[in-house]
Amino acid sequence: MTLATPIVQSGEYTLVIPEATFTYGYDYYEDFGYDNPEMSWKVTVDNPDHPLQPDTPITTAADPASGSTVPSLAKITLGFNDVTAAAFNTAVTAKPAVTVLSVPQEDYSVAIVPAADTNKFDVTVTPAITVSGEYTILIPAETFNLTATNGVTVKSEEIKLNYVVKAPLADGDKFIVDGLRYILSSKDNKTASLTFPAPGEDEAYEALTTTIPSSVTYEGETYTVTEIGDLALSELTGLTDFEIPETIVSVGDGAFWSSSVNTVKIPASVKSLGESAFEECKSLKSFTLPATVESIGSDLLYACVAITEVNLPDNLAEIPSNFLSGAAALKSIKIPASVKKIGEFAFSECAELADVNVPDGCTDIDRFAFAYCVALQKLPLPESVTALGHGVFYQAGLTEAALPENITVIPDGTFQCCASLPSFVIGKNVTEIEKEAFYWCFELTDLTFGEKVAKIGENVFDKDTKLTNITCLGKVPATGAVFPAEVYANATLTVPDEALEAYRKADGWKEFANIKSDKPDDPDAGVGSITTEVPADYYTLQGARVAADQLTPGIYIRISNGHTEKVITGK
Repeated sequence: MTLATPIVQSGEYTLVIPEATFTYGYDYYEDFGYDNPEMSWKVTVDNPDHPLQPDTPITTAADPASGSTVPSLAKITLGFNDVTAAAFNTAVTAKPAVTVLSVPQEDYSVAIVPAADTNKFDVTVTPAITVSGEYTILIPAETFNLTATNGVTVKSEEIKLNYVVKAPLADGDKFIVDGLRYILSSKDNKTASLTFPAPGEDEAYEALTTTIPSSVTYEGETYTVTEIGDLALSELTGLTDFEIPETIVSVGDGAFWSSSVNTVKIPASVKSLGESAFEECKSLKSFTLPATVESIGSDLLYACVAITEVNLPDNLAEIPSNFLSGAAALKSIKIPASVKKIGEFAFSECAELADVNVPDGCTDIDRFAFAYCVALQKLPLPESVTALGHGVFYQAGLTEAALPENITVIPDGTFQCCASLPSFVIGKNVTEIEKEAFYWCFELTDLTFGEKVAKIGENVFDKDTKLTNITCLGKVPATGAVFPAEVYANATLTVPDEALEAYRKADGWKEFANIKSDKPDDPDAGVGSITTEVPADYYTLQGARVAADQLTPGIYIRISNGHTEKVITGK
């Protein structure tokens, strides 16, 4: 007899041959035999490689039970079923560990000591696991010596205790309610912030149209929603006339970026708007900023190409950079008197902007603030402005312009490509004109240099070929002057009588074919008398045009029949 499967495990076995398995004493002539009775006998196998096993498998019993969800994990009491004795195997070398997806978590250590109850052990985790997630406590094979009820002693097999830690929410934790994802802002204050969805969680966001919840309840706790977080509602196509709840205190960076919102109502509760909060909202038509807002991020309404109405509060201190850059449909805006600074590119590329003001008290206008404003024909700057960035009016549609008297340097590119500017008076305190300040001013015909201009940068008047009347009030020729060949050939340069020879010898000036003294040809028509018989244009020393019948006592630049002179009224 041969067994189909060899018995190698130590133990006592009973071999049984069932009744009638075979026939014996068979007589072929009479076709008769006897069936065997049931036959059995006991066999003992003693194999050192496969020692005797318990009658029933030994199982573990843990408290808390493996597979349970716990708020934290610090101690597990481990016991064994069907054993009469259990002892820690001091010879074991492998260490227990905390794992996540079979990866050991080295921030935690696991210790095993006998528990107060016999045959049980306390498994402690240091530090306690308080971060939500799925964890496995791995106890290596042969950690314990176990004596079964049949008296057999065996070493324990590998033990895996699985737990889901669902810790109470802490500040910064994320949670989902009705498909919208939130971040706990303050556990103590019970406030939360709406944040952007994770991949595949878009459905509830796409259903939003006019508002968001002002409060949410999660696991029995109600949280007030006080912030629309960074990018929270970005790129959503279902937003229309949106009303921000009155619980909202701040709107994060890019919160509505590139969304379909048409209008937005911002309540008085809002104190801050982050960078690019409404950037590229191409359907946004109107926007009103409440007086409660204390800070505004850059690019707030960048590339809102359909916006036509923007209302700013009277307490606003600064227009941030790129504030309305690219708002191609905006035709007018009133900047409140409280504004002290206009940031770089604040109104650049506002192609329809024709009506805007710089309030008295504003001190700084950063670079390219009004660049590419091709509909902007004039923008008087108050005397309070002391700092100009370069290219402030780059490619603007100015037809008249002037700078405050306290400006001493005209920055590079200030009026570059202002192709409609016909004349300009460089103020009495200007000492330097930086590069390309009037570059490509194709219609510039009349130009007056103030008394203190000493230095002219590169390409300041490049391509300004229509210049016909140039007046220099300074007695010392400025260095660096270069004009187009057409100007040298056709323009008239008028200089102080006592400096006539100096200009005729100075580089950049001596090239003029027509240099004349400012001394009147008619001795009776000297400085101090103004005749209105011949049509004339009058400008202040800051370049502002004044009608002849509106002249008040003072000094003016008079341009008539191609002749430019300084005149004094009131004598």
